Amino acid sequence: MKSVETSSSGTVHLAKNHVNGVEENIHKKRKNICQADKSKIKKKSSKPDLPLCIPENIIALDCEMVGCSAKGRISALGRCSIVNYTGDILYDSYVKPILPVTDHRTKWSGIRRKHLSNATPFSEAIKQIRKLLSGKYIIGHDLQNDLSVLNFKPHPCLLLDTSKCCALRHLAGLPESQKPSLKKLTGLILGQDIQKASHCSVEDARAALMLYKAVKDNWHSKINPYLNDSYWNVATASKH
Repeated sequence: MKSVETSSSGTVHLAKNHVNGVEENIHKKRKNICQADKSKIKKKSSKPDLPLCIPENIIALDCEMVGCSAKGRISALGRCSIVNYTGDILYDSYVKPILPVTDHRTKWSGIRRKHLSNATPFSEAIKQIRKLLSGKYIIGHDLQNDLSVLNFKPHPCLLLDTSKCCALRHLAGLPESQKPSLKKLTGLILGQDIQKASHCSVEDARAALMLYKAVKDNWHSKINPYLNDSYWNVATASKH
């Protein structure tokens, strides 16, 4: 009988230890989850460390694409141009894609076979391009297309996309819901006719730069509230 009681007592004791161990593990997991959530909230409510939005930290970008694969369905970088705040060229080069080019899209890109015969290899060009773009505010039109072929993802606050700027649409007298082309905005606001025959990435980059300058004083309040201190103060206060 004693042995049975001892065995039963030991079993109960082991069961209690097991339950206590499970509870401790659950408590630890809950604590880790809470800490992770707090960390996420802190990151979301903390204003990112951005460079000053001054001429030295602003560049304008435009890329021309060619088609690769069957029927040229895959877009690849064929030319990239970067200019500084005064419009001077920092980088302008034809780029040879990794995949064979099946459609030069000359009507839109202005790129012909001869331009890519001795062009800069993509692996080499991308290093130079990313170095120039890193830590800069990037002006451009419909930048998601350019950044996609560059496989480059800067902080959203660093993007100054003229295709998304409501202030430009207002100045051009266009509906706020309409997404105008670079050619249309340049014609209506700057009185310049670009892309007459085909696209030129230097010309397009400079056009986007001039459009930004036309509304720069109203830019951030219209399109990028994340750059305003008031946004982060409100976001932080709402977490408490």
